[in-house]
This record gives sequence, C-alpha cells and structure tokens, in this order.
Amino acid sequence: MIMKRAFIYSLIFVFLIQLLNAQDVTIWKNTKIPCRWAKMYYYTPDSARDNHTAIIICPGGSYHHLGMKHEGHEIAKMLSAEGFTAIVLRYRVGFMGHRHPAMIQDIQRAIQLVKERASEYSYSADRVGLIGFSAGGHLVGTAATYFNEDYLKPLGIETKESLKPLFTVMVYPVVTMEDPYAHRRSRKNLIGRKKPEELVQKMSLEKNVHPEMENILVIQAKDDPVVDYHNALLMAEALKKSNISSKLFLYETGGHGFGAHPNPKDQIFTWFNDMIEWLKSEKIIN
Repeated sequence: MIMKRAFIYSLIFVFLIQLLNAQDVTIWKNTKIPCRWAKMYYYTPDSARDNHTAIIICPGGSYHHLGMKHEGHEIAKMLSAEGFTAIVLRYRVGFMGHRHPAMIQDIQRAIQLVKERASEYSYSADRVGLIGFSAGGHLVGTAATYFNEDYLKPLGIETKESLKPLFTVMVYPVVTMEDPYAHRRSRKNLIGRKKPEELVQKMSLEKNVHPEMENILVIQAKDDPVVDYHNALLMAEALKKSNISSKLFLYETGGHGFGAHPNPKDQIFTWFNDMIEWLKSEKIIN
C-alpha cells in the first residue's frame, strides 16, 4: 500500500513539474544516500524584479506526506513574482518509512547546494532564506536552530558554506513536541511512537532557541484547528526572551493548511503581503 501510494504521488508530482516547468535537482545524487525522492525545484524570477535572494520552501503534511502544490509550487510562483529565486524542497517523510534525522539532513543538504550554486544564479551564498508550512515550518525552524550542528558530516559530505539561513519564515508551524500543544501526528512521524525523551526535548524548538539565531518570522491564526496556536506563542516568547530579531503575526482567523489560498474572508488573507513588508522593514530585501 505504501509503495502504491508513493508511486501515485510521484506520478502526480512529475505531472505538476512538467506543467509548471521548474528545473529539478536530485539532492543526494553522487552521495552515499540512495535516495531519488528528495529533490529541489527551482523557479527563477524575471530579471527586472530580481531581488538577488534565494528562498527554500518546505511544504507541510505532518512529516507524513507533502502538500507540494499549495504549500510548495504555488508558493514558489508567488515568491518568484516578488523577485526571489524560489526553490521547493521535496524532503523525505514518514509514509516512506523515514524518521529524524532524514528531514534535517535533507534541508541542510538543500541549503548547502543552493549556496554552492549561487554563482549559477543571481543571488549570493549569504542571501538564502527559508519558509515552511506546518511540519515544514518545524523543519525550517529546526534548520534555523541547528545550523551549527552539521548533519551532513557523518555522511561524508563536507560543507564549504555556512548552513545558517539569512531569514526563516514559519507559517502555522509545529513547534513543540511536548503535550498539551504538540501536534501528535507530526511528532509520531518525526521521532516515532516511543517518543524518546532526548528527541522530544531536542525537537521542541522553543527549548533550544539560542542567541546566534536571527530574522525569524512566525505566522499563525488563533482558530487553527490542527496545530494549536500556542505553538507559535511558545516560539515567539522564546525568541523574544533571547533578544533575537523576530516577529509574530498572530491573526484571529485563518485556520490551517491554506498555503497559497487563504480565504479572503479570513484575517490571515494578508499574510503573504505582510511577510514581504516585514522582509523589507528588516532590510532583508529592498
């Protein structure tokens, strides 16, 4: 059943990429990791709007599957229209039997490759940011937290560039692995049913914020029925306590999983424009 589902998803994704005409890169090619699934999909901006900044996009899906269309490719098109070189990351997930550290390995590999390929595009290696949704929000938050912990080195991969992102945007993110606010399905798919205490603590991002982190934006709606909005509050409070440059956009309505298609009736409808304005206000982009 798992293999059949994976095959169907793969066919859908191949069709989408052909339709959207994005360049794809297999991230573990020529390495010890025998994985063809994990890929990046590049969307380049119009030269007239190019802001010389790259952004890696991590769709959500409870670390079980991925919302590649509305939290990946359609977001990439929106960001590309704003001048970003937008890269969608298809990272390894639970329905294929993967657990931590596969996910953080994938995003660190993506950061490495995007920075190493900067000369092929119009951005520089120090201008690479992250955005993630739901479990993908947790993944980009993990990358922003543990950039000094090289998960690639044990795989025999040497990184020339820093794994630290320029900025990180966490949209309706999973943050904590502790009850009562943990998103249990994401926790199960990330660290397993037995919930090793060491991993619960390490993957509870609010407990691991440190002063070297910077430029973190958290976006959430109070009426989210899937990921309790206290996840966002926990992260925002930890960032503030550590005096890290950060911002919380907490909207009254918006729900969960809207990605590129928020309901115009919801307060969170403005999230994308609010994010762009924040990036400008922090002088991350012009």
